[in-house]
Amino acid sequence: MRTSTMWTDQDVLEAAAQWTWVPDGSRVRDGDLTLIQRPAWVRGHVAVERVASDRPAAELVDEASDVARAWGDDALEWAVPERDDAAIARELRSRGAEVIERLDVLALPLVGASAPQVPEGVEVHRVESRADVLAVGAINAAVWDNALPDDARVEEVLAELRRGTGFRVVASLERRPVSTGGVTLAPGPRGTVARLWGAATFEDARGRGAYRGVLAERLRLSAEAGATIALVKGRIATSAPILQRAGFRRYGGERRFRLPL
Repeated sequence: MRTSTMWTDQDVLEAAAQWTWVPDGSRVRDGDLTLIQRPAWVRGHVAVERVASDRPAAELVDEASDVARAWGDDALEWAVPERDDAAIARELRSRGAEVIERLDVLALPLVGASAPQVPEGVEVHRVESRADVLAVGAINAAVWDNALPDDARVEEVLAELRRGTGFRVVASLERRPVSTGGVTLAPGPRGTVARLWGAATFEDARGRGAYRGVLAERLRLSAEAGATIALVKGRIATSAPILQRAGFRRYGGERRFRLPL
């Protein structure tokens, strides 16, 4: 039974460290290095998502590179949290890796908090239908370069939503779906964590409140589902400033490297 909903900084960082995106169909190698090869529709590379080893950085990068090559990839991505050993980042850079993304780890307590409101002129609803999934897929394809969902992928998403471990929402402007975002509900050290992910907005619709509407509805539904905190890894250049204006606090950061093999 939960005895307290007061999240400490360490609690938040622990919850962030436990968060790894593993969509259905992923290939995973766990151990002191957690490597993931996500399905083809994601259009990414083999990624190191977690390190639990004090072995030399060069040895770790060699091992991860060997796995990525064995899995048929020509590049390796690596998530490096601020609190991880800086030697890994130095080793990656020495081999020609570049930073492809900078993220802030942000959190907002939900117990007793008032969620932001959906801006006027924005309509947001929970993703439930085939048409909703196709609309979300079109947004993600434009923003993230994901493949458009085929019939099999649509059915996978609908089955995922029926499991009840999370949800997605879609926002519309003038009846046109333009923005989306998802939530996974997961256990944490101080109750249920609402992991906010996958926020994306068509470029021509940005600055009109659609993303803020997606955020507001996800927070409302998360609190309704019993989550005690919302956790997100926000892009410094895009969503992180909006999240901080909405009350989220920064607890750390993360850089994602890409190393050609």
